[in-house]
Amino acid sequence: MAQSKRPISMREVAELAGVSIATVSRVINGLGGFSEETRERVEKVIKENGYIANQAAKSLREARTRTIGMIVPDITNDFFSTLALQAERAFADEGYSVLICNDENDAERGEHYLRTLISKRVDGIICISGRTTFDEDEVPGNVPIVYVDRFPERSADIPRVISDDLRGGRLATEHLIEHGCERIAFMTGAHSAISVQNRGIGYEQALEAHGLAVDPGLRIELKGRVRRFQEARETLSEVINSGVEFDGIFAMNDVIAVGALLALCDAGIRVPEDVKVVGFDDSIYASIATPALSSVRRFPEQMARHGCDALLSLIEGNDVELEDTVPVELVMRESTR
Repeated sequence: MAQSKRPISMREVAELAGVSIATVSRVINGLGGFSEETRERVEKVIKENGYIANQAAKSLREARTRTIGMIVPDITNDFFSTLALQAERAFADEGYSVLICNDENDAERGEHYLRTLISKRVDGIICISGRTTFDEDEVPGNVPIVYVDRFPERSADIPRVISDDLRGGRLATEHLIEHGCERIAFMTGAHSAISVQNRGIGYEQALEAHGLAVDPGLRIELKGRVRRFQEARETLSEVINSGVEFDGIFAMNDVIAVGALLALCDAGIRVPEDVKVVGFDDSIYASIATPALSSVRRFPEQMARHGCDALLSLIEGNDVELEDTVPVELVMRESTR
């Protein structure tokens, strides 16, 4: 008698279909977050190779806990705290409790929280992650996940809700150019999330569109040594003392922009007469700064609502759009007038 063929594993299905294990699991469990072409390819491999799902494990997983996990990078940041608050309220309205984990922009801590939330059998995860890499094997395919604002590379199969950061970068830079700025500094982090990278791309696109050179010497990177506004103040002071000339600053967020305002004040440089400054987020810091800060407004309440709706749809086994982009707008205040 011929020896029976060993059942094919989920990992082998993924390899044959050219997708991740998480995607195979989402197809099997009908969780959505994949294209029709991907579904057909996975199902073809399953049919041809006789894959048999572990129904016992699937049944165990389908017992819901009515809890949602949420990972945020910095709960002290006004934008992220607003996102978390609005998401918690939206899930509470649907009868879910929310476990909020603050990873402080630490990739290792974020991975730990991800494993912890999965071990607690949450029904789904909202992730606002500053991580630049993603291991698809970390998240079982039957744990729906939605990224909000930030997302790692190689996570194309996971739904995300983002703001139009690239357009925001263009809006901020074009506003400075329209107000006479020709040497515009971009203040950012050394290892920034994709959302911030897109703001930088928008900054460069605006410069090039107006015939201005992209000067690497005007890219001011923070290293994360101390709290952002303090480091921004110290770093910009060093740049000023080195003799670098600039007449405009586009900061990747309002916290950094406030630090820039303090450094300019320390140096006796007037805002907006000598240097104009634009921030990003239009957080509470923008309106209470002196002078009040022009900033690109994002809409965390809308992003939170869209992220919650997407995750609840995945939990119910429905398909969702892979990318949902929320628009931005420029708010003009005294720092550029």
